[in-house]
Amino acid sequence: MKLTCLRIAALVCFFTTPLLAEQTVAVPSGQNVRFFEQLDEPENGIIRLRFIAPDLASPLKRPSFEDLTLDLEALCTEFGLNNLLQNEEQPKQIIVSLSAEPVEFGIANSDVEQVFEAFSVEKETCMLEMF
Repeated sequence: MKLTCLRIAALVCFFTTPLLAEQTVAVPSGQNVRFFEQLDEPENGIIRLRFIAPDLASPLKRPSFEDLTLDLEALCTEFGLNNLLQNEEQPKQIIVSLSAEPVEFGIANSDVEQVFEAFSVEKETCMLEMF
């Protein structure tokens, strides 16, 4: 019985992980955003949530600074804390990034529009950190 449950759990994880990566996420600005990946740094208490937002590449579609700030906060709180991480130990910090197209983490690419923001996690709330 235990072996069967483990197999089922493994299959569920295998089949849902790619689906999660394609998940479209609603944000206050209404721009098209989809979840790209989660990178964990458990030794530092940091989780990075990376999203693709093609509208960043278009000056005519790109949300304002204020709208982007609201989007990043919503992605941290609504998608991160209330959805993706609800059954995990809360991190000390969540870093949310939006990129016009997928880029390899840690590699600078000046041809791709990117924005990111860091949030402290306090009492199940994302608090914007000022750099």
